[in-house]
Amino acid sequence: MRNQKVIAVSVAAEKLEINKNEAAVRLKIPRGFTDRNILRCEETLKKALSCKYAYIRVPVKFISDGICDIGFGNIESRDLCGALKGCAEAYIMGATIGIGADRLISRLAVSSPAESFITDALASAAAETLCEFADLSLRGNGIKPIRFSPGYGDLPLSCQPDILDMLNAGYTLGITLNGSFLMTPMKSVTSVMGILSPESGE
Repeated sequence: MRNQKVIAVSVAAEKLEINKNEAAVRLKIPRGFTDRNILRCEETLKKALSCKYAYIRVPVKFISDGICDIGFGNIESRDLCGALKGCAEAYIMGATIGIGADRLISRLAVSSPAESFITDALASAAAETLCEFADLSLRGNGIKPIRFSPGYGDLPLSCQPDILDMLNAGYTLGITLNGSFLMTPMKSVTSVMGILSPESGE
């Protein structure tokens, strides 16, 4: 399975319209905001983005109740198994908006903590927007299982090294992992995305 080819895709920042609803939730402000300071921070952030995603298509095997295998051994997670119900295959996907966003947020933390907070929230929204872009490219519109990431539900963060290894993420995405399973660049996401089988009836 690890010899299967990983596909990496670069996405130009101008192709991504940062999800304003995601940003509003993180900033704890009303949707449809038009604050000029936020818009200025968004313009600066976009210049720092280097957006990429990588993916691999894998078979899904259900070993027993609450245990499945997506290419790197048995995973005990009832929530993941539930999300993959009706799927014979899945995409393992990683996405990042790049180290430039981290550096910008760090610089602003010194010069303008308020702008750093705003930019951090916008960067999180940008990462989610990138995931939505990748998901749409891979699975299209319509009914589909939720994207499921390590640390969500009962899927442990300890799966993160295997997922990144499957994606060869150090090379394809420039993502590294620390001892607490936190990724660098910070605004990086990994997920498992089920592909519904035609016979599932969904």
